Amino acid sequence: MQSSTALDKFAILLSGVCLVHCLLTPVLVTLLPIISLSALVEDVLFHKLMLWIVLPSSFIALFLGCRKHKRWSIALTGVAGISVLVLVAFFGHQWLGISGEKLATTIGGLVLALSHYLNYRACQSITCESANCSTQHHH
Repeated sequence: MQSSTALDKFAILLSGVCLVHCLLTPVLVTLLPIISLSALVEDVLFHKLMLWIVLPSSFIALFLGCRKHKRWSIALTGVAGISVLVLVAFFGHQWLGISGEKLATTIGGLVLALSHYLNYRACQSITCESANCSTQHHH
């Protein structure tokens, strides 16, 4: 259970990094017009790199947690957030433009972070049902 909790915390941190990136990139592009083209290229690379980190850690954390607490709706929420992030990373700029892409990425990241928070809380609320254990405690 520790690995699920650690991965949920890591995934929430990654969502925060993504949110900060999404909020700061437009400011940097506006303030530094000379590097705006390279910033946009790096932005695309950043989103794809984050997906390589977010996808496995999110799937593992949500699967391990849901296997214990059996609240599979939490995993579905996570899959919804991941789906938005993947679609936006590959098609967002063409479909939504820069502002829409940032907004959709932020929404997807927040939905994914929420699912990890709910997964974390559900894992923390599991009580010991063993005959050898007479107290409730967090795993």
